[in-house]
Amino acid sequence: MDSGFAVMDCAGINPKYAAGREGWATIKCASKRAYGCGDTGNSAVQDLDLLLHQGDLENLSSSLSVHAGDDVFRWIDQVIAEKKGRPAAPGKDRYFMSKVEIVDKGLIVVTLSFSEYGGFDYYLVFDSFDRSLSMIPYIPEWAACYTKCPLPLRHESGYSLVLIGGEFSFGREGPKKYIWQWSPMAASWGSIPDSWQTQKLCLPSQMNNKFFSPDVAFSCNGFAFWTDLALGTLFCDCSALLSESYLVKSKFIPLPPGYQLDRDEEGIWPVEVYRTMGYVGGSFKFVAIDKPHDHCGRRVKVWTLAAPGPGHKWTLYSEFRLKKLWKDFKMAGLPKNLPMWPMLREQEGATLYLILADKTQTSDRGQKHYLCRLDMPTQSLLQAKLLAHTSLILGPVKLPSGFFNCLDPLPSSPEPMWMDV
Repeated sequence: MDSGFAVMDCAGINPKYAAGREGWATIKCASKRAYGCGDTGNSAVQDLDLLLHQGDLENLSSSLSVHAGDDVFRWIDQVIAEKKGRPAAPGKDRYFMSKVEIVDKGLIVVTLSFSEYGGFDYYLVFDSFDRSLSMIPYIPEWAACYTKCPLPLRHESGYSLVLIGGEFSFGREGPKKYIWQWSPMAASWGSIPDSWQTQKLCLPSQMNNKFFSPDVAFSCNGFAFWTDLALGTLFCDCSALLSESYLVKSKFIPLPPGYQLDRDEEGIWPVEVYRTMGYVGGSFKFVAIDKPHDHCGRRVKVWTLAAPGPGHKWTLYSEFRLKKLWKDFKMAGLPKNLPMWPMLREQEGATLYLILADKTQTSDRGQKHYLCRLDMPTQSLLQAKLLAHTSLILGPVKLPSGFFNCLDPLPSSPEPMWMDV
């Protein structure tokens, strides 16, 4: 299996579990800085550390943890007191939740949620290019946003994080959409406290009165894409996003026929568990695994689109019959379960990755999971690998091999457990 690919559980590991445990290492940061986080924010970010656990010699599976010292909680207490006009409740057990939102363009973006305080959320951004760690507040409380996963864009001045947001109120054409953008350069010069800049997103007519909630964000060929896996994809020119223009025009790519879903439908399954989209092998690919309650003729289908526009249509690229796939699983000693979390790699245009849970095998961290590598043209299983870290409850995150070459010290790792097919 390609050693250039690793899987990271998006759920941050409790620092009490990670601290002092074998295999965990601190990620070296050349600089740490807080933006828009109050007078003591810079002191607080110095007391934040990212810890990484590499699961095996090939770095195929990893886990991330965020460790916070006392200065962090003294800082958040002060922020709460200033915003709510009262001190934090005494005697509370201080904690926060962390989640890896995205790893892209040499950046890893982690959300810190101080949930006990009523939803005070911040981003930690680690830039592997200069090994800097930045802490910034989430977009202002009055703004509506449909995802916490930002799209990273690289440019001459460094990088920007871009979100699609909106308004709580609805007009005749539905809620208005806005682009929210943050960059270290703009934050250094900005006049507003949090330095999030806004642009109005001009929507195509087919998006009127439709609720758009992106599950996947990526960029390619100078364009930025946000995909709602129940509806379709909005995209716009990156140069327009990075310009000083207030208005940004966008276009829409609907999903293949028959794949649009109603998110308000009772009991709908989380679409990101069984669907994904990306630009790989020179074309857009949309992957859909049949819903769990479709007992007959379950399949994994991959659709491809050469380019957005009226002259291009989705075509069926590959179709896996799960009955056949389960035979491959059985020959490889894998369980007969429904695979989840489809993943595409830009470097492998004909390969599909799936996560397979083994409900019969458990550890102290939950069910064991396998990373399965499938060949789309032949609809066959190529390889499977037991992941060293097995929670994967909130979702896997793709991590380029060698992303963290600044560990202190580099942990020792056990031999990998292979199951070549």
